[in-house]
Amino acid sequence: MSLQFILGKAGSGKTRSLYEDAINRSIKEPDFHYLVIVPEQFTMQAQREMIRLHPRHGMMNIDVLSFKRLAYRVFDELNVRLPAVLDDMGKSMVLRRVMGPCKKELGLYGGHLGQPGFIGQMKSQLSELYQYGIGPDDLKALEEATENGLLRQKLSDLEVVYRRFQEYIRDHYITAEEILDILCKELPKSEKIRKSVIFLDGYTGFTPVQYRLLEQMMRCARQVIVTISLDPAQSPYENREIQNLFYMGKQMYGKLEQLARETGTEKKKDLVLEENPLPRFQDSPALGELERCLYRYERTSAVPAAGQIRLLQAANPAEEAAAAASLIHQLVQEEGVRYREIAVLAGDLPSCRSEIVSRFRAEGIPCFLDDKRSILENAMVEFIRSALEMVRRDFDYESTFRFLKTGLASEDPEETDRMENYVLAMGIRGFHRWDSQWERTYRGGGGLNLDRLNGLREQLTVPMGRLRAALREKERTAASMTEALKQCLADWNVAEKLKVLQEELEAAGEYSLADEYGQVWDRVMELFDRVEELLGEETVSLKEYEEILDAGFEEIQVGVIPATVDRVVVGDLTRTRLGRIQVLLFLGVNEGSVPSRKEGGSLLTDLERQAFQKQGVELAPTAREDGFLQRYYLYLMLARPSRMLALSCVSFDQAGKTRRPSSLFSEIRRIFPDLGMEEAGRVPGRIG
Repeated sequence: MSLQFILGKAGSGKTRSLYEDAINRSIKEPDFHYLVIVPEQFTMQAQREMIRLHPRHGMMNIDVLSFKRLAYRVFDELNVRLPAVLDDMGKSMVLRRVMGPCKKELGLYGGHLGQPGFIGQMKSQLSELYQYGIGPDDLKALEEATENGLLRQKLSDLEVVYRRFQEYIRDHYITAEEILDILCKELPKSEKIRKSVIFLDGYTGFTPVQYRLLEQMMRCARQVIVTISLDPAQSPYENREIQNLFYMGKQMYGKLEQLARETGTEKKKDLVLEENPLPRFQDSPALGELERCLYRYERTSAVPAAGQIRLLQAANPAEEAAAAASLIHQLVQEEGVRYREIAVLAGDLPSCRSEIVSRFRAEGIPCFLDDKRSILENAMVEFIRSALEMVRRDFDYESTFRFLKTGLASEDPEETDRMENYVLAMGIRGFHRWDSQWERTYRGGGGLNLDRLNGLREQLTVPMGRLRAALREKERTAASMTEALKQCLADWNVAEKLKVLQEELEAAGEYSLADEYGQVWDRVMELFDRVEELLGEETVSLKEYEEILDAGFEEIQVGVIPATVDRVVVGDLTRTRLGRIQVLLFLGVNEGSVPSRKEGGSLLTDLERQAFQKQGVELAPTAREDGFLQRYYLYLMLARPSRMLALSCVSFDQAGKTRRPSSLFSEIRRIFPDLGMEEAGRVPGRIG
């Protein structure tokens, strides 16, 4: 049993060294197992790279896994049977269910239950507590120790909700965060782990639960090898203040070394990669200089940045996207760069994704949007939500025509408009009026075809009348209401209509939206199954049922896979993991977006998180800590390209509000004083 670190700065070749070591060992010792553990979103890319590097282009005794996938491998080996795993969607629905009955016990949060987004905040807070190994008893102890009245009340409410949540799922479900806890207990029994060398790559830090798992790995595996990004010139033991750029790497080094001492694990000599210039920047000295000096007080040298680093300023996101497309055309057509060797990141992807994607499509640039899309605005989800609202509000004008205009309830917008005019003119409200024959007309409506209108009315009232009757039964349960909703979808042939919409979108070249419509039916059916499984025979009101479904809908996101290999990846700093790229275009580098402000809405303030720290309880970073940590993530991302880095900012956002360039521009110009800002509209190349 031993522990070894591979240390080096970004671009020093740590990942390549680790992969080659794993491959060489696997060839020499085919009877042993080699486990390469990487972050979940990086597994496919790591597998592809390992196969590319392997001389036989295969991996017989090498597995590339995430922590979660490793857990299931071990559970399969040991025949461990887990309860059903409760994901974010399930947690939101259970929370909405358990918080209703205990509303009066919640002194602070009871009045927030009906507020939009509150269940999502509570779910996130609960997930954080699970992730950091904090239980209800810990919350109780912290409540007794604090003198802050508001924090005491928050902790009291969180403890109540936490306990009710655990009681509800006990013996039936576990949360996704508990899987690693179970793995910690089962790992020592695994013979495969005892015959394995474990490599960990791509991590900037670990949670307390993951550190407990690493402790077990050190006790059981033949060897554990970990890559850490830090400057070898700085001792891992010194300057561990959070202001230091490599704080996260040094913290990880120190904690793992301490675990090695505590477990009696031999610590082998560190493999330090100090080649100068770094392998990634052999042909790009300016990018190497940027890596060496970014966010550090190093003496800069007069390295010319021309052609390798560019700073652009656009008037607005549309002009910025056009300039990016122009630059991509220039790189591909004149300099021989492949689309797959280019990545585009955005500081605030939600605000500019449509501009980027639409521009790239118009310019004929193949691109893949590395993003997950919420389904709340999907036509099927709108159909379901408006149908429930229509029944609850007894077919009032607003909810009824919201339903009819979803695109799935009426196939002829003109007929819907005629019906809307008639309903407004005659003041028709309530199911009784909708369920009665329409015989009267109004002044100026002599040309009305009442037979046609009554036919349309019956097309609505027959299926929706059945839904109304089922949802208003006295003995209704969550399961019976869900079955009624499924029948309603069948009555309106929603599945078939979604397929037609998907085909139309594909024909129009809207492949991302087509993928969404291809997934939404299965995801909603999965939600319905979860409601029946979790809540089953629970008696709920129609309003509660709507809120439970909304909590589930808010958690559903659909993602897509790239349609082609040779394409530009468009993503953001937090989600996107980049492989070997030559060019990085970083758009929207404006103050407030890069570095980004930590999103508000957390149930615990930064001061309250500091109170946890004083009691020796670790939670997610505060906004101040997050600001320092983001510099590290920026450093790692800006060091990814091997040929060119281009950063751009906008003067005005889409709403016309003035935006300032990010402080990152000042930092780069400190390193390259002669580097000026270019007007994005004058970037050479083709702008269509």
